[in-house]
Amino acid sequence: MSLFPAYGGASKPPPAVKETKTEEATQAAAAAAFAGESSTEGWKNNTSFAVGSQVTADEEPGTHSSPPDSSSEEEEESSRESSSPRPPEQRGQREQREIPLRRLEFDASDGFYVDKKNNPSYLTVKSLARLSRPRYIPKLRRLRDASQPFQGLGHHRKVDWKRCRYGRHVERESKVTPEELDEVRTELNECRVLVAREPQRLEHWMRQHQLLGRNPDRANRLAVSEQQLHALKLALEQHTSNEEILQLYIETASATYPASQVALLIEQLLERNPFEYTLWTALIMATQGTMARCNASDVLRIYEHSMRRMHLGHTDDGRRFDSLDTDPIMLKLFHNCALFLRQMGHSNRMFAMLKMALELNVMGLEVDCLVARAERERPLIDFEEVVLESGMPLPEIWTRVELLRQAYCYLPYPALGASSSATDANIDAERLVFSADVCSYVYPLKAPCNRLHLYLLIVQVTKVPVVRSHCLAERLCARIKQIGESEAVEMLLAVLADRHTYIASARHAGNFSLALLNLAREMSVTPSFMPHFLGSDLYEETVCGLLLKCSEALAHEENSRRIFILLWFRFKRLLLVIRKLTKKLSAEYLKEARQRIRQLLRQEENRQVARFFTELAMFEYEALDGDSDPAPAFNVFRHVVDWQRSTAERLAQPDLMHAYATYAEMLIARNQRQQALQLLTCVCLQQHAPLSEQQAADTAAALQHSEGLVQAELELLDAAPPTMALEEFFAANKLLLGLRCHCLALCLLGRPTEADQLLHALLKARFGAGKVLGSERHRFLREQLLELHMVVLQVPGAAASSRSSGSSRQLVQLLERGLEEFPRNMALLGRWATVDKLPWYKQRARFIRTKGGILSVLHLVLAARCRYVLSLEQQSGGVEAAVGQHIPFQLAARNRVIHVFETFLPTNVQRSETEAEQYQILRRNSLYWRCYLRCLSDKYTSFDRSKEVLLTALDECPWDKALYMDGAMYVPQELGHLQDVMIEKQLRIYAMIEELDILRDS
Repeated sequence: MSLFPAYGGASKPPPAVKETKTEEATQAAAAAAFAGESSTEGWKNNTSFAVGSQVTADEEPGTHSSPPDSSSEEEEESSRESSSPRPPEQRGQREQREIPLRRLEFDASDGFYVDKKNNPSYLTVKSLARLSRPRYIPKLRRLRDASQPFQGLGHHRKVDWKRCRYGRHVERESKVTPEELDEVRTELNECRVLVAREPQRLEHWMRQHQLLGRNPDRANRLAVSEQQLHALKLALEQHTSNEEILQLYIETASATYPASQVALLIEQLLERNPFEYTLWTALIMATQGTMARCNASDVLRIYEHSMRRMHLGHTDDGRRFDSLDTDPIMLKLFHNCALFLRQMGHSNRMFAMLKMALELNVMGLEVDCLVARAERERPLIDFEEVVLESGMPLPEIWTRVELLRQAYCYLPYPALGASSSATDANIDAERLVFSADVCSYVYPLKAPCNRLHLYLLIVQVTKVPVVRSHCLAERLCARIKQIGESEAVEMLLAVLADRHTYIASARHAGNFSLALLNLAREMSVTPSFMPHFLGSDLYEETVCGLLLKCSEALAHEENSRRIFILLWFRFKRLLLVIRKLTKKLSAEYLKEARQRIRQLLRQEENRQVARFFTELAMFEYEALDGDSDPAPAFNVFRHVVDWQRSTAERLAQPDLMHAYATYAEMLIARNQRQQALQLLTCVCLQQHAPLSEQQAADTAAALQHSEGLVQAELELLDAAPPTMALEEFFAANKLLLGLRCHCLALCLLGRPTEADQLLHALLKARFGAGKVLGSERHRFLREQLLELHMVVLQVPGAAASSRSSGSSRQLVQLLERGLEEFPRNMALLGRWATVDKLPWYKQRARFIRTKGGILSVLHLVLAARCRYVLSLEQQSGGVEAAVGQHIPFQLAARNRVIHVFETFLPTNVQRSETEAEQYQILRRNSLYWRCYLRCLSDKYTSFDRSKEVLLTALDECPWDKALYMDGAMYVPQELGHLQDVMIEKQLRIYAMIEELDILRDS
């Protein structure tokens, strides 16, 4: 028997099914169908083909054959009829009325079956299948525009896929009529005539750039961009150092050409004007910010060339440049270079560069605190052995050993003697940093007055939180949009190191401080002074030694020397607050810290400085636990008051006024209002405590005298220069202290409205928003007055009860106005994060509109966490009782924080223009991406999504080592590829996996 019966001659043909023709008709039809074919081919004579080739020629004209796609009801009926038994008579009738088969238009020439008659049933489809129908879910808008008519949820708009893809705010290109094109061409020709006639007018060049962007000639995008670049290049010949034209040129070139060609264009501009900071940063970011071009040696080569050019100065006398002093540009480039080395993990080279910068600008200074010592790194070996013997997987061992060595081995080796050999197996060659390795990035300053600026930048690079006000941030950390901000999360801790007031709500301040500290612990990177890290004590000693060395370098400039002693006190107080909040404050640590403070105060140059004793009292006050006795802190204040009363006749020194004001605020916080009023009265009268009963009772005379003092200081302010010296940002201001004591005294007397009116009048008339733009001094005073007004609105007790119900609304308006003008003010950002009376969308919208870079985003995250903690407290009566009981709240808070980061991404189709501008700053900051990755590292997120975010982050910040380490933690399956990229980009790697594999087996 054949395996294929249909094609075998020996097989018997199967019986015909429902055969209606006679055997002769069947044979005749088969013979007609296969005419001309060879009879020797057996498979053609197989009768199984007779069924498909039956001809219904004798069919009646009125007979209708049912189509093969008959309805399911007829099929079910026919199946039931065929399955049920029937009598012989019915079966005979069924055979007589059997529907004949459909006529097939087929002939032998085709060779295959051709369906030449279409089926009209396929032309109409009544409904789609259930799983094939897409689900259109209408989404609510963020905020409905009042000018647009509201359409309810039942309104279904037509889906515009192009509009959804390219953004909600991107309007569809409308067809431009020929008349409109003619108008644009005419205006462009007129603008070109104006440019040729008055090239010194900047607005003509800007208008020409806008008209060229409208493309009146309907050219392609490349041609339009080249025309704009040519026009901007001509504009730069007339306006050499105009910041707006330079930014337009860089943005247009970056959007038109690849990074390599953009770098060539910028180099051509630098040949014409080599003293432009904007061009140097654009050239650096064209290499540093591109994944294909980012390389440590290439970026450092640009820094080397730029620093050498700044040091040489203006050697070409035949050309005139607007920038005459190169020290400010050199300081900015030095700060950016140090940040780049720190972010790439080259801490050894960074600290060697900082050491050389200090020693080059001060003759005979030896900075031994920035050199490694073997005895301080001995615990590292023990910790490594514990990790190697833990039995963990090798990738996890590598991650932990890398972080350990990064925390301990950040300082370079000291200079080796002649007997030492650099080829010693126990010496890490990367830590052998010679002077020749870093001398190309450090040059001595030309003006000695810039040394304080240099030392503050050095301290800031070591992650010490120095900046709290917006004006100081503009002075030290300018142009964050061009080069990016610092990625150190420790900068947020400036509000804990330098409190703007001690009058605050305990509930709000406590929740915010805990949320702030938790965020800092999660996102900090070694080396760091955060106490949860191994090796933090080593880094703490390094920073303290650096601050004291900076004060020693400025020994001949008393005001500058005091700044670094003040920063040393604040750093010690910050470490105390961190340990107190984490419940790791021990008696041994307090004893050691007090001993070091006393040793510093015993020095001859520090004994007569009242500000240092005020810092000691603040340290003792922060060391208090709950409602414990504040006697240690208040005793220091009393000692300062008695000591100054015996040496000075009047209370006119700003440092002493600061001591009285701080003491009074602590008393107000402790609800000792009468004693606080006496101290404030002393400042208003400019007399030492204690006052006589008559003087203490006559508060009207004290307030009148205080008004005269404030008016005199305002008159002296007119003669002051508009630019502030750096020392003035850290010194006590007599005008601000006089206003502070006057307003607090009014609040304690039950007259807070007068204090509000006084500050409101000053902020509106003398220090108005439009009047302070041309003066840095007035702008700084306006910022401090806004902080003071915020404090006055929050004074607790009787003053608060006498206010109107609109005081909270006034505080909200004040904060919104302050954040709009000073977006990097830590006090305003922190207070806005704790405003829980507003809806979330309003609080969130203000943070998004605040152009503070990463600071506004991190405070938005803190605001979400504070609201989550507040919700837990309201639901369960305490945070501890709510742990693990409110999963929905936790999930909602997690989604809210993730949405904060996704708001700025280009994938957000509803992104506004403000969010797009913010993203241009945030995308170059690795802290933004690391926070986003950490929020995604939970059970609700897949590895694919984390990997996608990681790739985007590495494309934006390919130089940041912390991003690679977080990627190895959150996307562990990509560890091998991440290590390859780290080696390619020349990032600092302390341990190799092959080395650890050998150490683990040994």
